[in-house]
Amino acid sequence: MRSLITRFMPEIEVYGTQPVPENLRQAGSYDLFVIMTNFLVNPASIYSAALGVAGGLSFIAVVITQVVALFVAMVALLVMARMGVDYGLTGQMACRTALGVRGGRWLTSPLRAVCSVYWFAFQTLVSSLALTAILSEYFDIILPLTTVALLFAVLQVAVALVGYRWLQGVFSRALPLKILCLIIIVALLWKQPSASNNWFHLPAGNDWLLVMLWFNAVVGSMLTNVTDSADLVRYVKNRRCLWAGAMSGALCGVVLGAGLGAWLMMVVGGSADNLYHNVLRAEPGLLMVAAIVVLIVMDNWTINVINLYTGGLSLSHTLEPVSRFTCTLLISLPAIWLSGTPEVIHNYLQIMEKAGVLFSAIAGVLLVDYSCRKWQLNVDALYQVNGEYWYQYGFRISALLIIALASLAGFSVPDSWPLPLIVLLLSAGSYRLMLHCEARNHLVIKR
Repeated sequence: MRSLITRFMPEIEVYGTQPVPENLRQAGSYDLFVIMTNFLVNPASIYSAALGVAGGLSFIAVVITQVVALFVAMVALLVMARMGVDYGLTGQMACRTALGVRGGRWLTSPLRAVCSVYWFAFQTLVSSLALTAILSEYFDIILPLTTVALLFAVLQVAVALVGYRWLQGVFSRALPLKILCLIIIVALLWKQPSASNNWFHLPAGNDWLLVMLWFNAVVGSMLTNVTDSADLVRYVKNRRCLWAGAMSGALCGVVLGAGLGAWLMMVVGGSADNLYHNVLRAEPGLLMVAAIVVLIVMDNWTINVINLYTGGLSLSHTLEPVSRFTCTLLISLPAIWLSGTPEVIHNYLQIMEKAGVLFSAIAGVLLVDYSCRKWQLNVDALYQVNGEYWYQYGFRISALLIIALASLAGFSVPDSWPLPLIVLLLSAGSYRLMLHCEARNHLVIKR
């Protein structure tokens, strides 16, 4: 037994709040490409694209909206991810520079942990829609969505507990399988008559409101990762690999994921909740069943490994004496429980609007703070009481107030406007003005 533990434990990641040593930062652009492609080819991207087409948008409008929204969000995420590449830090630890040691520990870390729980449940429930469709249409077995979701959720925890090394292994094996399944699904449905001819129509009239709703939802959902964007890249060896691997992987992933969801809805029609039922009615063969099962299981496993992994890291920053492994296990419990709540997927746009506003405000402060420091951090001070980043009792009150006020202002912005970008710019501009005033006051006092 001891020999088994000795062999297994080195694979379990031990770096929680601690920086990853420079000699271990050896991952390249291909490693990151694989992770990001898997990250974006997921049940949520397929489902949300199907929702867009079901709502009246054309195929091309849905895909372009998601690609543009992703690109905008990725720029902000990758700027913050530099902290992981340069210093081996998690994003949550780096938040302490702008918000204070306690501000990062007690605000952004718990918020990101809550987001990880939500995304785990959302992905699990969307995948369970496909699994219940297969059980019903092919095996004539009727099970409640919540039952399937809870059982499926329990099966996803083990890999995330191990950490980054297994992420690389799982993702590199999952991606070829997922692409193969995509090809099989498209090939089997290729000759099916389309339920809709709305392939290339540009938005007109009220369609622009729907475009903005989806743009805001995608940007907002991606920006919920801004406080932990460094987590998955702190093993990457340089910034060139960061930008090349992450951006190419993200764009490839969103085109594949959103493209599949939008295309399936164009072909089979109906509602997004019944998407897989309609696919199986159009092509009920065993090959289609196998392709959907493998695609959904691999999709859900890879994305939820990330959700639990980053959620565990976030919680470990709040509960600093507790290990990353234990925090990941703790995060998995509410994540499994929430997977039994179907309202998680039915309130997607409303939840993403609120989360997107809050994290856009946080992103504005973090981006300006990091750039004004000329991308230089005092790593030791991140762990110190009464150090450089302690501020007032561990909090940077002015930064927290800016986040709160920018978030409140964001809820008054019309839905037809680019809400996350407006809140981000408002927060960033306010924080930059605050830094300028502080610098002038400091200069006056010094004189």
